[in-house]
Amino acid sequence: MRAVRPSAAVPRRVDARRNREAILRAADEAFSEDADVALDEVARRAGLGRATVYRHFPDRTALALAVAAHHLAAFKVQVRGRESFRELLRAVLAMQARRRPLVRLFRELPERSQRQYTHALVSLLRPAFEQAQREGSVRADLEPADLALLFEMHEAALVSGLTPREPAAPAERLVRVFLDGLACSERVNALPRTEDPQVGPQKSG
Repeated sequence: MRAVRPSAAVPRRVDARRNREAILRAADEAFSEDADVALDEVARRAGLGRATVYRHFPDRTALALAVAAHHLAAFKVQVRGRESFRELLRAVLAMQARRRPLVRLFRELPERSQRQYTHALVSLLRPAFEQAQREGSVRADLEPADLALLFEMHEAALVSGLTPREPAAPAERLVRVFLDGLACSERVNALPRTEDPQVGPQKSG
């Protein structure tokens, strides 16, 4: 009876997976320093030939999408650790402030890809957000979809040019402002959802 030879496809798949992970690690590091880094530089950092990198990722957009997905997967693990909504949101906003080249690269992706990434991020935050609302630590007049607007507000502040070149301290203060702004307030929660708390209902003349 002839012995069955192990398939050569298995080690090839293992090598391909190992190479892909090495490329993603190198790309994450490189893109954190410079959004315009070339794939050849990513290959050098990964210790692989440029052909190997191009076989997995034909261009920077494909690689950037993979890096974004890699970060979402890592954040999903963090969410499973049952951290509070405040701590999860702080992690997202802190990364947005500290890893500017990577964020810039993300903003260069097709608009549809950006929307999909933001929707996935909000979906991951939603259970902790709703739990915080049930516990009374997040104001009741907010919805999970409002988090996308919060991210845009944070980004606008970071790119405004009003923060120092090294914006770590101002960015941290801004994160605290956003987090405190989401906090529950008896006065705010007592207001009808359709009422503007600044203007209030208009009196008839």
